[in-house]
Amino acid sequence: MAELFNSTAKLFKDSYSGHPKEIWALSILTLINRSGTMVLPFLAVYLTTVLDFSFKDAGFLVSAFGFGSFFGAYLGGKFSDKIGSSPVIVISMIVSGCFFIGLQYALTFEQIFITIFFTALFGDAYRPAMTAAASSYVPSGSMGRTMAFLRLAVNLGMSFAPLIGGFVAVSMGYNWLFVIDGVTCIVAGIYFWIVSRNWKTTETKEEKAKNEASRVESLPPYKNSTFLIFLFATFLVGFSFIQWFHTVPVFIKTEWGFDERYIGLMTATSCFIVVLIEMPLIHYIEKVKKNKLFTLIGILLIGASFLFFFLPKALYLCFIGISVLTFGEILYLPFNHSTTVNLSPKNRRGEYQSWYYMTWSLAHITAPVIGLWIADTFSFDWFWGLVVVFILISFIMNKVFSDRIIK
Repeated sequence: MAELFNSTAKLFKDSYSGHPKEIWALSILTLINRSGTMVLPFLAVYLTTVLDFSFKDAGFLVSAFGFGSFFGAYLGGKFSDKIGSSPVIVISMIVSGCFFIGLQYALTFEQIFITIFFTALFGDAYRPAMTAAASSYVPSGSMGRTMAFLRLAVNLGMSFAPLIGGFVAVSMGYNWLFVIDGVTCIVAGIYFWIVSRNWKTTETKEEKAKNEASRVESLPPYKNSTFLIFLFATFLVGFSFIQWFHTVPVFIKTEWGFDERYIGLMTATSCFIVVLIEMPLIHYIEKVKKNKLFTLIGILLIGASFLFFFLPKALYLCFIGISVLTFGEILYLPFNHSTTVNLSPKNRRGEYQSWYYMTWSLAHITAPVIGLWIADTFSFDWFWGLVVVFILISFIMNKVFSDRIIK
């Protein structure tokens, strides 16, 4: 028993140690930003229950996040390769924070759509920039652990943000959610501007010229067939995964009758599980070199999380479902994200990251529109079935092309 305890303690210690100071700074930035994530988990609920939009209209409005994220990811990756990652991150955080605060004053369909679009455009420009920055300071073989570390910051912040957000929405009103979310974005941007001012690249002028020359020779994302297969398989999982942040909360409140407090508690439970076990688990999987096997298991778990909604209404099923989803997320997302880095040429890393995030943005665009439309037109059961089919297709693609698209 003592030996098991010591080996487990060592695994935890090793998984958290050895990260460069730049990775720590990126993690703290993410922690500050995600600590205020109180709008997105409740946006569909806010639109349908406070502003009285239909499911269909709410789906289109939420999809504006996806449209903004799509273009923001593209611009963030492009500008990261041109002017560097740090300026992109700072501008992204501060400007998106201002838009978050202003979102509470948008009331008409057009006002809300435009404001959400620009909020996401600036807010998600930092994602490819952050990953491109992270990949400059760690070897490719450790990117799974690095992405898990950054996701730890995401989930640590979101362990309590949606939980608090649910109570704030019920007791104080939704306006406060927009203020808190916006302020934390601005604070995160100011923090990163301070800590990254003295970061310097060791790249010489000769190396920079050589990298630019090799950039011309390397394949762009749209000509890399392996990368495109990977992106399509990722989209199918992303489309399904995102339903837990839009369609599922609406289903839980309108069909099963559980309010925002339970939705926030579910999200907090998921984040708590990630914080507790993801880092040591991913560290162990990378050590035993079982990335491909556990990635496939993760895909199946994400699909299985929707099967609980075919059962009779019960609050405990919501928590079991999101726990199954979370274990799938833990096994799938870090390796899925690190694969983008491993498949990309160093001199096009920002460009490849932008395509990866654009794929997720496309999932954000289509997921709420299709999900809420099918639920409204047919039924939620029909939609859960479609999601499971998407997951199975992605699983088969990842299985068949595992040697090419899982790294």
